[in-house]
Amino acid sequence: MAQVQRFKASAPVAEINLALEDDGCVVIEGLLEERQVRQLQAEMRKNFNSIPVCQGNFFGFATKRMSGIIAKSEVSHDMAVNPAILGVMDHFLLKSCREYQLNLTQAIQIWPGEPAQIIHTDELLFPFDHPGVQAMINCMWAVDDFTADNGATHVVPGSHKWPKDRQPEPHEICQGEMPAGSVLIYFGGLLHGGGANTTASTPRTGLVISYSLGWLRQAENHYLAVPREIARQLPNRLQRLLGYFVHEPNVGCVEGKNPIKLLEGENIVNGRFEEFIPAEIQPLLEEYRQKATSSQLLNTRELYEKKSA
Repeated sequence: MAQVQRFKASAPVAEINLALEDDGCVVIEGLLEERQVRQLQAEMRKNFNSIPVCQGNFFGFATKRMSGIIAKSEVSHDMAVNPAILGVMDHFLLKSCREYQLNLTQAIQIWPGEPAQIIHTDELLFPFDHPGVQAMINCMWAVDDFTADNGATHVVPGSHKWPKDRQPEPHEICQGEMPAGSVLIYFGGLLHGGGANTTASTPRTGLVISYSLGWLRQAENHYLAVPREIARQLPNRLQRLLGYFVHEPNVGCVEGKNPIKLLEGENIVNGRFEEFIPAEIQPLLEEYRQKATSSQLLNTRELYEKKSA
């Protein structure tokens, strides 16, 4: 039977990354402190109480989903920038972008009677081929204990390396069981799905915080999901993760400026455009401009001399 490799919160990130290379998924236990778990559970209860169940064959008919988590949970701010999590994202995502971003924040509460979700990959969001490169990495945080009975996520270790049309055999599927405060990290190309909740009356709540390459469109529109008055109060690192940055060269500008200027209260309308060019390209541009300027000056002088003759 397949198994998910498990690590303690103190494990070196390098070891976690090696396991992810092989299996495409890992569990890190106890990454949140007990007080954070209690606060997170309270924040989720408060918001889920007013949310109706989904009505869809993929999202389920006995499952509640909630997005815009950064605006609804203070604990999620620390979760999103957890050093171990960012160590994973740095290692894999920065191979293909200059800065990555939050792709999605979504709390998922599976209620009794919900069957297992269809096995799928999340990279269907991004229909382009990128073999051997990660475009998205998901973190499923356990708000409650994840058990085989209450719907712990199904994963297929190693399936991120499979041909797209290969389906898993039952013995290749396992569940990411873990105590509250732990996290299941899995690649966007890994086969997975929500588990069935076969308990009598106990819902299972998890919180997905997903990261993607900085030049991809985000699955969740964080600029609208997180009101600007809240975004202004967030740490700079989290502001950038929400998408308030320019991905070089020049992707994501507002009025030719870095969008984080909006959070800083700067009036950028009709201002001077800024260039957001990779540092290694600047010398080439400077050399070209110097040559072009010298050539233009020479041509102008020749024209003047001809007119004066």
